[in-house]
Amino acid sequence: MENKGIRRTGGPHLVLVPCPLQGHMNPMLHLAKLLHSKGFTITIINTQISSHHHHHPNDLFFYESIDGGLPDASSIDGDVVPFLLELNLKCREPFRDCLARMMVRVDGSRDHVSCIIHDSAMYFSVSVADELEIPRIVLRTSSAATFYGFSLLFKRKGCLPIQEDQMEEALEEFPTLRVKDMPIFKTSYQEAKEEIFATTIHNSTMTASAIIWNSLTCLEQLMFKNIQENHLVPIFPIGPLHKHSKASLTTKPILTKEDHHPCIVWLDTQTPKSVIYVSLGSLVAISENEFIEMGWGLANSDQPILWVVRPGLVHGSNGSNLVDLFPKELNELMSKRACKFTDWAPQEQVLAHPSIGGFLTHNGWNSTIESICEGVPMICWPCFGDQRVNARFVSHFWRVGVQLEDKLEREDIESAIRRLMVDKEGKKIRGRAIQFKEKIGFSLRQGGSSCVFLDNLVDFIKTKSNPF
Repeated sequence: MENKGIRRTGGPHLVLVPCPLQGHMNPMLHLAKLLHSKGFTITIINTQISSHHHHHPNDLFFYESIDGGLPDASSIDGDVVPFLLELNLKCREPFRDCLARMMVRVDGSRDHVSCIIHDSAMYFSVSVADELEIPRIVLRTSSAATFYGFSLLFKRKGCLPIQEDQMEEALEEFPTLRVKDMPIFKTSYQEAKEEIFATTIHNSTMTASAIIWNSLTCLEQLMFKNIQENHLVPIFPIGPLHKHSKASLTTKPILTKEDHHPCIVWLDTQTPKSVIYVSLGSLVAISENEFIEMGWGLANSDQPILWVVRPGLVHGSNGSNLVDLFPKELNELMSKRACKFTDWAPQEQVLAHPSIGGFLTHNGWNSTIESICEGVPMICWPCFGDQRVNARFVSHFWRVGVQLEDKLEREDIESAIRRLMVDKEGKKIRGRAIQFKEKIGFSLRQGGSSCVFLDNLVDFIKTKSNPF
């Protein structure tokens, strides 16, 4: 729903530029709701007509679409680098034209845009904001540790590619991580990847007026201290955004169709803390052999399973029913187990459900922070990028999960589930997970760190918004 020529009224007008990947889009939409609840007028820039927006006449926001030959996120096949590069090359001029058009009202007067808030990956916003003299704030949708890891990668690019015998070595500058845990993307576009790294860290993030983080100090206090000491711009760790935005919008729970999703109905029939929830996010693709090994490991664990098997999860599956790939013996074993397959699940509701006892995850940041928020321990199987950093922090720093190393093999999966769900070690892990859930709850309350940073962010924008 575009709103051309409509006079925007209300508080200072913010233009938000999300990256059209699901893991990036969700935090930006939560941020939009949160800022709207604080009195700001919000315009969201759609870079894809087909992206997952829900447009209704009573929407809280204005929408403007820029398209015209932009790449489609649904075409990504495990390599996000060419998509991001093309998106940034093609979006600059349409975005500039869109902003210029928005800033002139029907009566010819200017519609003052107080600030652009853009995803760090949408770095085309930088030159447009500079040209039109609009201040900008950047949203980092990954952890502070990942940002630090990217910074190290950029500094160490002369050491790439990394040798196999270096993989297990601890990083001198960041001992929590091994070399293999650095946020590396597998891509055929090595030069483009380095350009994106350099631009998102230096040109996009460090030149912004401020940085918003979907994280919080009780998780990453040392990381934020390090970042603030090394960079002069204010930082606002106001996460977890999905919890914050809900708390700000209503005090009364509203039942939605997601609450009646078949997998939620199924979870209602299961024993508390018994179910292993399995989801590898929206981009990870695995081999047919890995998929079958995962199936055997889950079935042999003898725990109830809720498994998100989305189209495209298995390389070359071409939309077929992926469960048909299982051998007959595995299908028979699965039919004897409490096992629910779904092609999509309302993850926040799933993780908050009392029947969930563990989460086998790829450790995208949204999945990681959503799991920690609900006190659900994790079985980590990271594949690329920030997932490796997050998994290492989950398993060895926060110690709220266990990590599967490299290959997906049935014995390892079964063993990890038993460690989490049956062994004494699992009880300690669960106890730490509950402690973090409580700390996050405190952070979101009046006087808590995330709440204070949010108030500071609102003041920061409002006091400087006219002019910024």
